[in-house]
Amino acid sequence: MMTTRWREQQFTAMSDLTGRYVARLRLPALLPILFAGLAAEQRLITPWFFVCFGLYAAWALVRLALVHRQRLAGARGAVTAAAIDVVAVTVLGGLSGGSESAVRYAYFVLPMASVMWQRPGLTGWLSAACVSGYLAMTLPNLFLGLHADYWPVLVDEAYLLWSVGVCVLVAALLRRRSDRVAQLLDNRETLLRDALDAEERERARLADALHDGAVQNLFASLHDLEEAESKAPSDELDRASREIRGSVREIREVIYVLHPQVLAAAGLAAALESLGERLSRRGGFVVHYDLHMPDRDPAEALLFSVARELLTNVVKHAEADNVWLTLVRDTDEVVLRVRDDGKGFDTNVVQERLKAGHIGLASHYVRVESAGGTFSLDSSPQGSTTVEVRLPSRPYSDHH
Repeated sequence: MMTTRWREQQFTAMSDLTGRYVARLRLPALLPILFAGLAAEQRLITPWFFVCFGLYAAWALVRLALVHRQRLAGARGAVTAAAIDVVAVTVLGGLSGGSESAVRYAYFVLPMASVMWQRPGLTGWLSAACVSGYLAMTLPNLFLGLHADYWPVLVDEAYLLWSVGVCVLVAALLRRRSDRVAQLLDNRETLLRDALDAEERERARLADALHDGAVQNLFASLHDLEEAESKAPSDELDRASREIRGSVREIREVIYVLHPQVLAAAGLAAALESLGERLSRRGGFVVHYDLHMPDRDPAEALLFSVARELLTNVVKHAEADNVWLTLVRDTDEVVLRVRDDGKGFDTNVVQERLKAGHIGLASHYVRVESAGGTFSLDSSPQGSTTVEVRLPSRPYSDHH
């Protein structure tokens, strides 16, 4: 199942992205607010309106720059920014005519922007702040007798309450849909993990069968040939012995690729180097290693499976001379990168093979993403291929 950490990472990423969109949308909203101030009657607007508007516009630009630099992003920064929006609209509305100012229409827009957060509580909080801000902007004028007609204020409040209720409902529905999507992803990962686990079990069973069956039979045949050759040497028997020894070596290579024992014993870096040496002999290319993995990680099995698939594809299709295999720990992620200088392919093939039900590179692509990682593929029929896999890293003890 998806881990809590994965959900937190996804929520943080979504919060950062939403914060950037809201920061961008804030700038176009400054234009109608300015027009509303310019359209106000001279007796209703004060010069302080333009001073406050300039400060608000400057803050909006600074906010946009900060969220794009990964500072002040996230839900906490969004709540602070929303509070500043409400205060700014309230002050600007009060300085340009109060209940008669067209700035009041901004109260209808602010809750809509919060819907993108898919957090009904946040939308409800912002909606309540907008309603309170509108009352704070209009009531002083009503109590001072500058505008005695209550009905426009009540109409605006009624529409505002209705619109914020719709915004809260939409946010709740979006959140429910996101939770449903997360549940479907959980189910997909479970099914895919079961399929790949079954594949690993079958690989192990096949490796054991080859070792206990074919390899042992070949050794027995080799022993008989050696005995026959000792009694009656011949070129034919010597050639047959060499062929059997070669077959044993090839089968042992296949057994290792199917189910390496070194992964459990020595870790991912050693297993990748051993895998690279074996497959490079089959593919006729040179592997350049950059492996830095001092600690064990629960993602080892998945990363080895991906590397095995990628290197096998290089052997089968790339006709490469060189392969660069990189394994590093980057902050809280484990990064596997495989690059070759051979023939590339159309990246759309991955999705097409996934839809066709093939368990191979496409299935690893899905499993990596389902595990909270990223699978980046850069290739073309005229160029080489680079694949980078990033998976969240956590202590190896969490795996047990």
